[in-house]
Amino acid sequence: MCLNVNHFLVICAEASDKVRNRIKSFFLQSCVPAAAGAAVFFTLIGGCVSVDRGVSQSAGVPWIPPEREAAAQRKQLESSVAFDAALIDATKELDLPMLLDIAFENSPVTKKSWHAARIAAAQSGKASSIFFPKITISGVAEKTESNLPATSSRATDFYPAVELQYSIFQFGGRLKSADAAKQLLYAANYQHNWALQTLANGVHRCYFALDSAECAVEASQRNLEDALVAYDAAFLRNQAGLSNVQDFLQAKANKARAESELEDAKSHVEIARADLANAIGVRVSSSLRIARSGNDESIKDLSVNIHDLVEETILTRPDVSAAHAAVRAAKNSIWTSYSKLAPELVLGVSGSKKYYDGIRGSFNNFNIYAALRWTVFDGFNNVYDIVESKEKLKQAEQDLRKLELAVASDVWSKYHAFESALRQLHASKNYEQVSQESFDSIVIAYDNGLSPFVDLMAAQTQLASARLKTIQSKNNLSMTVVDLAYAVGIMSFDYKK
Repeated sequence: MCLNVNHFLVICAEASDKVRNRIKSFFLQSCVPAAAGAAVFFTLIGGCVSVDRGVSQSAGVPWIPPEREAAAQRKQLESSVAFDAALIDATKELDLPMLLDIAFENSPVTKKSWHAARIAAAQSGKASSIFFPKITISGVAEKTESNLPATSSRATDFYPAVELQYSIFQFGGRLKSADAAKQLLYAANYQHNWALQTLANGVHRCYFALDSAECAVEASQRNLEDALVAYDAAFLRNQAGLSNVQDFLQAKANKARAESELEDAKSHVEIARADLANAIGVRVSSSLRIARSGNDESIKDLSVNIHDLVEETILTRPDVSAAHAAVRAAKNSIWTSYSKLAPELVLGVSGSKKYYDGIRGSFNNFNIYAALRWTVFDGFNNVYDIVESKEKLKQAEQDLRKLELAVASDVWSKYHAFESALRQLHASKNYEQVSQESFDSIVIAYDNGLSPFVDLMAAQTQLASARLKTIQSKNNLSMTVVDLAYAVGIMSFDYKK
């Protein structure tokens, strides 16, 4: 059968038109609706992509949290309040040992330093892990299928392998690295001890500040009573025509001033209570009440040599010990850096078995080897490690030197501040006693017309100032005792012997 070429081309063109028509029909019936649906879908999704719902409406409008977030915060707050309330017994007045117990167990400061020490312990354990062998277990499963014209095959292979590798010798690098990590662990533990002492110092200071504020309230009440005595005396003499109205108005103003000072003293009590609550790590409340401090008459002067005290403090204070440990760690790091320049001797054992289609085969690999690894050149990376380690040692040594100088100055100044505060307290008590005697005598003289009103006001003002001076001196002495204990590096100082 012969086919005309032109006829063949016509048939092909007609077939092509049919194919094109079928493709066009398929596209119109299937692809176009699918594309339109996808466009609508992504348009809807795109409309949902917005940050407007997650923030405030504008820059000048505050954000209002959703109800779920607010409810979660309220629940957390209620739990925190209940926890803090359980720590404080509202029926008891807390003394210093009780306050310290609460602070040590609940304060975030000591918890943070304790966790830092635990992290250092974990790092020390990681550094010591280099003394143990490294064991690696691996397995490879393969399933192969081959279809060649002449042959076909299927196979399932499984190769379990075990390798043990141990670094025998590294010129002391492993030992020094582990020692450096252990020294850093010691430093972290010393820092935890210092954090405990820092917390104790803060609790002591806040306790005596609250005690002093309550003493100031009592003194302000006594000042108000004295002002009332002067007011009553001026009122009676004015009513009897024995004094002018100016004396009475001055006494009235003096009474109002004493009332204002009393309210101001009460506000300082609540400020000190809030500071104490923060120091021991609980939420402040009126149930936090303290037992008043004892008699300061039993505080005696120290009979120590200040130079010996400074030297003993430098040897025993935890933060100084932590700095010494950091220096030792830096020295060990230098040796570790040098060891990287030397070769490393490694012993290894490895073996594997072959399983073929579930049938156990024999060892296909087992060897014991000893390898000598030596990095001859690495772009001077190890050399720079040595330089860096040496500079870190010098930096640690200077930090230690700076701390030792600061400790010596701190102990020296705190010791002499304590002695001065002790003498100031005795002088303040004598001043208050004399001022009280003077005021009492002038009140009698004024009642009998033997002393002018201005002397009465001056005596009352002097007595109020003397009482405040005594309270300040007591507080100053307590603070210097606490600060000296902190400078020396102990939890508390007991000079009451």
